[in-house]
Amino acid sequence: MSLTYKDTFYNHFEKKTFDIPPHYSHRENFLMRYKASFTNYDFLENCLTVIFFNNGNGAFYNKEKVLKAKDNSFLILNPNEGWEFINEQLKYIDVLSFGISNQLSNDCFYYLKSHDKTMLDNPFNSSKQSVIFLEKTLKNDYYNTGKLLKAIYNTSNTNNYPLLCPEELTFEVLKSISKEQALGNKIIKTIDAKKLSTKQETLKRLLVAYEYIHDNIYSDIKMDQLSNVSSLSKFHLYDSFKNAFGKTPHQYINRLKLKKAKQLLQTREISITEVSTTLGFSDSSSFSKIFKKAYGKAPSNFLKTSSTR
Repeated sequence: MSLTYKDTFYNHFEKKTFDIPPHYSHRENFLMRYKASFTNYDFLENCLTVIFFNNGNGAFYNKEKVLKAKDNSFLILNPNEGWEFINEQLKYIDVLSFGISNQLSNDCFYYLKSHDKTMLDNPFNSSKQSVIFLEKTLKNDYYNTGKLLKAIYNTSNTNNYPLLCPEELTFEVLKSISKEQALGNKIIKTIDAKKLSTKQETLKRLLVAYEYIHDNIYSDIKMDQLSNVSSLSKFHLYDSFKNAFGKTPHQYINRLKLKKAKQLLQTREISITEVSTTLGFSDSSSFSKIFKKAYGKAPSNFLKTSSTR
């Protein structure tokens, strides 16, 4: 049996359903599920907010930026004076949303950053420094946090969901975004720019290229395309991408194509020629050589119908 949440707002922390979107302060936690249509919503002095869109329309506005809601995506809003969400098309949006109080997030980040002995000596201390996350709409399937949120969303549609502890789910999400934040910080350090804001903007554009590659992996992706979608010059993109991901765009694309090829061979009754053609390799012979170099075995060893799989 599944739960629908249509035209209702269910806060798992309170185990309570509302007919209209409730408002919470930065001192309160919420884990909201809803599938509803409404014109707008104000986040006044919002806490750290993580929003998963199974289906999304509209946009978040504040004084400095606009973040678009998109299907199968998530975003993080840092604590600030507030955002306004506007649903201009008045369509239904299907959402799982975490509101994490300053106290809970600071306690968790103190634990994640502390050594074991520190936690034993001062178990109830809290982080004094706020963690600032990258504010950008990201596709769920390409990030661990997105995959985790999607799994929680799927569980929220079952009768098992009311049995789960919302605080524990919040801990898992905080741990995940903290790990990805640390990875993002490492990438930012590789970007050749003086201002932090410039580094962050470059990272956002690199992630556009990263997502475009994953979205179009069955196509013949050219550098000009990546340059256009990311609004980075080809030279800037090449250098920054290589520093950030440890591979040039072309190398990253080929590695991802080979990974997809291996998955196709292992999960479908498909020929090596079909895999080669599907992923845009020039011919099956060249594909086999590149594949063997990457995995140490010929593609035939991974065929689903092969006895040597």
